[in-house]
Formats: sequence, structure tokens, C-alpha cells
Amino acid sequence: MSDVADVNVQVLRDCDLVVTRPDTGEQAIYRKDGMSPILVLTDSMRDDPDPARVRFLVSAWKAAHAKAQELGWLTS
Repeated sequence: MSDVADVNVQVLRDCDLVVTRPDTGEQAIYRKDGMSPILVLTDSMRDDPDPARVRFLVSAWKAAHAKAQELGWLTS
């Protein structure tokens, strides 16, 4: 099962959080939504992702959310 410890988070251009899992090469990008205290996944979810992708996205969101809180992005 995916875990936050399995992913890396990098800040890009002071508005994007790039979450990767080095062992699989999976990546998700979350963007700070202007002045709103939310993160938006920039990847399309139009296709029905497989269960492994969903597990990765859950871990990626948790890691991105924690990093965004650390950076003070989620304060209103």
C-alpha cells in the first residue's frame, strides 16, 4: 500500500507541489489556487484510474497537503 514516506515533494515556481514516487516514476502536481487555502490537482482524472494509481494519488495528496501546511499555503 502507498505511504507518504514513499514519495518526494518538491516546490516548483512557488505555486506547484510536484509529488513523485521514485520507485515507480509516478507523478502528481498540485497547485496552490491563488489566495484560496486549497490545492488543485493539475492532472486530468477523466479516465478511470486503476487502483494502484488511486492509492498513489491518495498518498500524493497527503504529502502535498502536509507540505502546503508547512509552507503556510493553506491559511485563509
